[in-house]
This record gives sequence, structure tokens and C-alpha cells, in this order.
Amino acid sequence: MTVSVKHKRLYRVGSYPLESVVDEVKQLADAVWYRGYSPTQEELSWLGDVMPSEHFQRTLCVLELLSQYPVCRRETARHLQKLTGQFHQKLFVGTDNKPPQGRYSPSKRWGLNDSTKSLRKALLPMQTRSFADATGRRHGLSGDPHHTAAFQP
Repeated sequence: MTVSVKHKRLYRVGSYPLESVVDEVKQLADAVWYRGYSPTQEELSWLGDVMPSEHFQRTLCVLELLSQYPVCRRETARHLQKLTGQFHQKLFVGTDNKPPQGRYSPSKRWGLNDSTKSLRKALLPMQTRSFADATGRRHGLSGDPHHTAAFQP
């Protein structure tokens, strides 16, 4: 199967257990948090058609996880949460499509046995104010209260 450059990052993130794609997730976090990348409904639909279900669920799990960090711009976080919620509802018919408030296991919510501990640890330095400001790009910690991320019910 041929995967376009546009989809490679999302495809790689989902193709292996989360503990083994930490570098790929960090690259995706950089793209989402600091470079303005936000996957479209069409991109995710295409990936859902070409990836095995568990791999696609990993990709969605990571996108949902990235949307929860305050460094994610509010509009990006809302977009990602809306998309992942739609796919969660489609994949898990009859279950709540909103992540619970507070701490929860995104991998369990997506029906995965993967741990997100190594991902969270690797992403910690990238979501600090000093790191975010050093990128020179707009982010959720920029000081504008309308651009901070949080789950939006």
C-alpha cells in the first residue's frame, strides 16, 4: 500500500504500539501544537479505510491526547475533539463519545492495551511555556485565554 507524505505521520503513529512510536508522536505534537497542522475529516476517513482498526484507534487516541494539553490552541483542540468524538461514536456504537473530565486513560477509552505513560513523559518538555515560547509560534500558552485548550463538552 502507498501512503502519501500527507498521511505518513498519522499512519506511522498508529502502526505500532504507542511505547515504540514516541519520536513520531513528538513530531506530530510539534506539527499540531506549533505548526498549525490539524487533520481533516477526509484524511482520517481515508486512514480509517486503509489501516487496521487497532492502528486507526491508536492514531485517534494520540490525536485526542494531544488535544488535551494546554499548549494546544483552543480551536485546534476543539477540532480534534470533535473529529475523534465522531470516530469514537462510529467505532464504538452506543458508547459515550466524549472523554471523561479530569484524568483518564485515553488508550483504554480507545480499547487499546497500550500505555501512554512514555508518551506523556516525552511530551512534558514540549508543552512547557519556555519550550512553546522558544518556537516563536502561536500556541495555547500564548497568554490569550481564547487560545488555551481544555476539553470542551
